[in-house]
Amino acid sequence: MTSQPEPRPEPRPQPLLSEPASRSRALWGGGGLIAALTVGAGAFFYTHNTTTPPAPAVAPPSQSTPAVPAAQTAAVQLSMLPPAKAPAALAKSGFSPADRARILAAVKDGKMRLVEMPVLDASGAVGQSIDVTVSGLTQRIVLTGKFQHLVIPIVEAGQILIAPVSMPHAPALIVGALTALGPEALPALTTLDQRVLLNVIVQ
Repeated sequence: MTSQPEPRPEPRPQPLLSEPASRSRALWGGGGLIAALTVGAGAFFYTHNTTTPPAPAVAPPSQSTPAVPAAQTAAVQLSMLPPAKAPAALAKSGFSPADRARILAAVKDGKMRLVEMPVLDASGAVGQSIDVTVSGLTQRIVLTGKFQHLVIPIVEAGQILIAPVSMPHAPALIVGALTALGPEALPALTTLDQRVLLNVIVQ
């Protein structure tokens, strides 16, 4: 009697081992950590290595013509010369002979008065030139460190305009005037386009 082989048991499905699953989870977790670190590092280097964009260029100021400074004003008290002294005073002035004749005629008619205002350069320097204009008449004076004779014809409301002719020396040209109250320093001049306007009180 032949013996029959025992039937093999059919293979049963085996559950997957837990190791591959945990390994897969570890890989996913590791990959997520690496991705997070990469993103964080990228953000850090971006914020620390990127240069700030250059500020927009500021437009240059418009090329406008600079305004001429307004005249500096002051007031002076000056003494009037007697009409009898007018011819001698005018003879020493810087006016032309024709202007002297016109001024003398106006003084005699009572339409004009003469005042004296000797001037100097307060620094003591020699050679600065100024124009002294009043009543439409201009005299050019070269200043020194000593008072120079300056006779001025004044109409009713007298205003004297003083303007530098030569570039004022440093730090400033200060004209000293001998007034009825004594020596007075007039406003300083530092540029050729400046002016001093004196309101004259005649006594």
